[in-house]
Amino acid sequence: MAGSPSFDKILPLMRAHTVAALVYDQLSPFELAVACEVFGLDRSDLASPWYRFQVCTAEPGPLRTATGFSIDAPYGLRQLRRADTVIVPGWSGIDVPIPEVVLDALRAAHRRGARMMSVCSGAFVLAAAGLLDGRRATC
Repeated sequence: MAGSPSFDKILPLMRAHTVAALVYDQLSPFELAVACEVFGLDRSDLASPWYRFQVCTAEPGPLRTATGFSIDAPYGLRQLRRADTVIVPGWSGIDVPIPEVVLDALRAAHRRGARMMSVCSGAFVLAAAGLLDGRRATC
């Protein structure tokens, strides 16, 4: 269309979509690794800007995974509340309580319009926050 700015000039002006993954002590690393692989690796050769990926926690770190190595989570729940997409990569067990501060941060992100996604048992965390009420979900 004549007079319209070209796609090449608009794309670099776009803000990177922020994806925040929630991590916690005794996390199973596989689910987090999937999120890191998809959103955390710089693939700006495919699209620019690429995602801005943040690892967020409610707990001071470093955090231990269920398999024994540590994860450094440089961001707190404030970033989780500001993210465009929030990922809950599993939970350590159905009988493991989810801190209310985590549920509140998920609810705040959802109210603000963030996309919410989970991997595997992370669906139980979204359900505990009330974010799946009246919706179909699979795990």
